[in-house]
Amino acid sequence: FILIVLVVWHSSDVTAVENPFEIRVFDGHVEVMPPYRLVSGKHYRLQAVSSDREVLTAQWFLAGNLGRITTGNQPTLTTVFVGEGYLICRVNGVEQRVRLNVVPATGTLGNRGGTLKSPAGVEISLPEGALLVEQHIGIEIVTSPGLTPTAQQLIRVVQISPARLVLKRPAQLTFLFGADVFPNIKPHFYFWEPFGKQWVPLRSRMNTVQGSVTASINHFGIYALMVPTPANVKRADRLQIQNVKLSPRVFFAPDRHRLTIAYQLNAPDAMQAFVTMDIFDLRGKRVRRLLENAPHYIGPHIAQWDGLTDDGRLVRNGRYFLIIRARIGSQRTVYRKLVVVFK
Repeated sequence: FILIVLVVWHSSDVTAVENPFEIRVFDGHVEVMPPYRLVSGKHYRLQAVSSDREVLTAQWFLAGNLGRITTGNQPTLTTVFVGEGYLICRVNGVEQRVRLNVVPATGTLGNRGGTLKSPAGVEISLPEGALLVEQHIGIEIVTSPGLTPTAQQLIRVVQISPARLVLKRPAQLTFLFGADVFPNIKPHFYFWEPFGKQWVPLRSRMNTVQGSVTASINHFGIYALMVPTPANVKRADRLQIQNVKLSPRVFFAPDRHRLTIAYQLNAPDAMQAFVTMDIFDLRGKRVRRLLENAPHYIGPHIAQWDGLTDDGRLVRNGRYFLIIRARIGSQRTVYRKLVVVFK
């Protein structure tokens, strides 16, 4: 394996004496006590403190690919990637170091739903009934797992865990980026499809006042906010479900993989449609409902199936039908596609 070690250092004025100084870490005005478990995406103030009042020059180092240190009125550590490393401070040749452990932002949500917010500017809101049992959910910043050929700029990449979790009802995933950061362009959502090893676009809506982008998702995994290359979209003369693609094309080993269903909603105007998505067996019996009247805007969307039935059992080998229904007012459309499951 490859060990990546990032070392950055900055200097600041601190108070110290001949006695060894102490490193202190603050979350706002609250001191964080060791052992240090810091949250991905958060900012922490750093201090080197001793009882003497003489002002000395301090050097700060960060060992490990965990984040970055910036200077100003007060040295600040911005935690980025999850992992372990060391925060090092040196004063007049005397060095102190403390171990750091950067962890995801976490929370426990259950059948009643709720919202988990990350200091990285990401939050996920689950409606009531999205989960059957309590789940320990995490949000962390990660590096991009692949190239972004369709994007001009990669803004942020996060992983939401548990990675294989498929929800009973869609959740709302929101990225906050600040309205003044991209005044003339619209960043979009992308999902990393692990089997095809590619970024899949996902229709999202932008709030220019709040400076946020929100998308509806039925599964967890790796998501990114990017500025896409402008593209001309040809509108259909009626509501249509287009470009339905399955990855993998044969859904093998459903106990270890998920089936990604990518599709496009098209209509004469940029309106909101309501989508219901089901899996049926060849006898016409419904096996799993993935979406039920889920509000989706016109554009690309994705959903995932974990190979489970509505009551949580793993399906058998065989052929199934994917049925996607969409409606806008009095307009209705249906798309059918064969799904092959092979264990």
